[in-house]
Amino acid sequence: MQIKKLKFYDDEYKWKLAEMDFLPNLNLLVGVSGVGKTRILRAIKSLKSIANGGSLNGVKWSVCFLADNDIEYTWSGEFETKEGNILLDGNSEKDEQVKLIYERLIGNNEVIVSRKDFEIIFNGKQTPKLSPFESVVELLKQEEQIAPIKKSLDKIILDDYINIDKVWSLPVSIFKKYEKAQIHTLKESSLPIEAKLSIIYRAFTEEFNKIKKDFISVFPNIIDIKIDGIKDDDDIPIVLSELLKNFATISIKERGVEDWIENISSGMSKTLMYISQLYLAPDNSIILIDEFENSLGVNCLDSVTELVLNNNKLQFIITSHHPYIINNISPAYWKIVTRKAGLVTVKNSEDFHISKSRQKAFIDLINVLEEDADIQH
Repeated sequence: MQIKKLKFYDDEYKWKLAEMDFLPNLNLLVGVSGVGKTRILRAIKSLKSIANGGSLNGVKWSVCFLADNDIEYTWSGEFETKEGNILLDGNSEKDEQVKLIYERLIGNNEVIVSRKDFEIIFNGKQTPKLSPFESVVELLKQEEQIAPIKKSLDKIILDDYINIDKVWSLPVSIFKKYEKAQIHTLKESSLPIEAKLSIIYRAFTEEFNKIKKDFISVFPNIIDIKIDGIKDDDDIPIVLSELLKNFATISIKERGVEDWIENISSGMSKTLMYISQLYLAPDNSIILIDEFENSLGVNCLDSVTELVLNNNKLQFIITSHHPYIINNISPAYWKIVTRKAGLVTVKNSEDFHISKSRQKAFIDLINVLEEDADIQH
């Protein structure tokens, strides 16, 4: 999946994102604190929630995207607004959910599905009465025309690693399911990246060595890495492993040190997860990363940024405040976020006449952001 354009409005919070466009590979959202960069990531993530039956109070959206079948779709819709309601995940009681009052899905410039209140028209024919709380993508996901749309929207991934120094342990049943599968099958699975990493360590040595090679390139003092994460107790489901603190350990071996080291730094852990995502996320995924620099040491920033820039199988939408990252990424990838009251606008660097020279561009950006900060205050 590749997002091309997005408009979003949250009536509950009176927050509006004017239509913004996206680059196919890397989009770096930059702007002053509180301008709405994180909210943009949440808005994109909410598309996946809606596609999976989520009911979002007061939300209105329109997204244009290229699905994995190379068809361009425009999907738009609107939920009613209920005072005092909260964001729901689609699993709450029906009487607490909010209704979809409008929805439309267009592919190849033809209307596939249109919805108004309780009426849903699919391929020109009215469907039987369906749930008013769930999107047509969820309700019609078994249909041949809708299935690739659902599959594509499920490839929106929010990376929210916080001081990770361990990965999930796996019941033997999960490991056995994938140990003889193709690497493509593992990548396309809904397993978290931590679980995928545990599996490839044991079952896909060649793929794991690629990750290890990139990891060592960032930390040249490390000569080896291992992961202990398969649990013999087959009765513990993977979804409970974190709650039960049933973790696997990431261990490293440093040059000149005889013993393995288990307590690796958060920066090392986060770097490992970023690199793993590059190799193990499904192709054509959208990777959302908020404050890319968090927990990454200065020695990691350059290498990890370079790995992201060199990847052409994923679409990255990231935020950063760190001058080193911003300065290290071409202004051509910048998406400059400004806000006036509740309206958030995202423009390209050329819209602000920012220089193409890296050094001059950063100074130009600072001036633009200072002007926006003055407007907000």
